[in-house]
Amino acid sequence: MTLFSLNSDRKKNHNTFFVYVGVTLFCIVFGLIYETFSHGVVSFFMLFGFLFPLILGLAPYLVLFLGKIEKGPDTVASYLYNAGVATLTVGSYFKGMLDIYGTTRDAYVIIYFTVGGVLLLSGLFLYIISLKKSSDTSKK
Repeated sequence: MTLFSLNSDRKKNHNTFFVYVGVTLFCIVFGLIYETFSHGVVSFFMLFGFLFPLILGLAPYLVLFLGKIEKGPDTVASYLYNAGVATLTVGSYFKGMLDIYGTTRDAYVIIYFTVGGVLLLSGLFLYIISLKKSSDTSKK
């Protein structure tokens, strides 16, 4: 059963890595197209919005996949973490759109970054707890 679980975790990490590759490429193309039609107005939140899925999505799953780490995040931790990355990415693009539009009323943007950070940290916290539990049971 452990071998099946190990292969399942590695395959899930592998699949998630390639999903983040696609999301990162989509964000790069989306940001470039939106900036092209922004009439010369530049927003760093729009230009660099792809960094959230790149750094927070691709990098950790690349470490899990290439580092041959046996235990991947469980379903709840993975969903929370991925929702956090998605929320931060959407918040960045929303802030970029508001910047390009020219509005200064961006009080709602803080909600995206707050909720995204909480979701991200919750997923990380659950993953660390599951790693501790699995290391405690393997020592017995």
